[in-house]
Amino acid sequence: MRSVALVRPGAARLLSLTKRGRLQHAAAGVVWFALLAAPRTSTAEEISLLGGLTDTDDHTSASYAWGLEYRQFLTAHLDATFGYLNEGHLPNHQRDGMLLQLWADTGQWQDRIAFSFGAGPYVYFDTEGGVNFQGYRNQHGVGVLISGRASYALTPRWFALLQLEQVLAISTGTRTLMLGAGYRLDSVIEALGRMQHEGPSAAVSDLPNEIDLFGGQTVLNDLRSDKSTDFGVEYRRRVFGHVEFSASLLDEGGGAVGQHAAVTGEAWLVQDFLERRLVTGLGVGPYFALSTYLTSDGRVGASTLGLASMTASWRFTNRLALRINWHRAFTGDDQDRDVITLGLGWRF
Repeated sequence: MRSVALVRPGAARLLSLTKRGRLQHAAAGVVWFALLAAPRTSTAEEISLLGGLTDTDDHTSASYAWGLEYRQFLTAHLDATFGYLNEGHLPNHQRDGMLLQLWADTGQWQDRIAFSFGAGPYVYFDTEGGVNFQGYRNQHGVGVLISGRASYALTPRWFALLQLEQVLAISTGTRTLMLGAGYRLDSVIEALGRMQHEGPSAAVSDLPNEIDLFGGQTVLNDLRSDKSTDFGVEYRRRVFGHVEFSASLLDEGGGAVGQHAAVTGEAWLVQDFLERRLVTGLGVGPYFALSTYLTSDGRVGASTLGLASMTASWRFTNRLALRINWHRAFTGDDQDRDVITLGLGWRF
């Protein structure tokens, strides 16, 4: 947990170069070059994994950082990304969140180097320590994330990247410096599609309904990350195009907050890949507790929660599917938690 010692003064000075004013000037420069650069070779989809350092605005503390991003090509010089950022464990702050950004891109120079600038909302979840009787509280909201990145093509598919990010409009501002690797997914999709060409019709039948039995783990967002087992059943229906609705009954075992059950309902934006064998999606919706329980400081914890979720499903056959869900539940009584489930589904 003591990542401060890993940040040398030189690294802190490098991170400090991304102060708001200088980053804004750099952003303007990147956008200008994006407008002047020659058209780039289009790449439909990319995924990247990054790791590095987090520094606070006042340079009093630092920690690790890591992130995961999915990038979608839009036009010759415009991309969109959706991703996850974990800012590590700063003193009295354990913050992470979801990000959505638009990027201006120069395109590749000499088929190797590209620069880009991005900005967008950052939906954050922060566990703050030492603020009440139970020793922590869950804070969440929406900030602004502005980013600059340089990428270097190692092969036609693999690339390395260096990324600077500044979190704004939040009480504790931070910046991250991360190094990562990425892969262009179009070749993966093409290769897997060729592997499945002999029998695609078995998986693509338009069966709009799915029912899943699942089990998994709930992790409470407190300073100890208390865990409990969970299980339940989910019904899901594709209503049209890229939209699904789901409802589930969830039992969150006998964890730190006691055994309790809930019902959930979510709306999803989904995308099919590999002739509809692979499905991914993002969802939001409510979580309604069916019974009361006590928090660690003795308060009644039954409440209506919000859920922000990601899902992925692989269809083995026309009927049978494997599904993994990650739900981030945000509350008003400091009981934020992650609900991670794996289940088998039957489509009909």
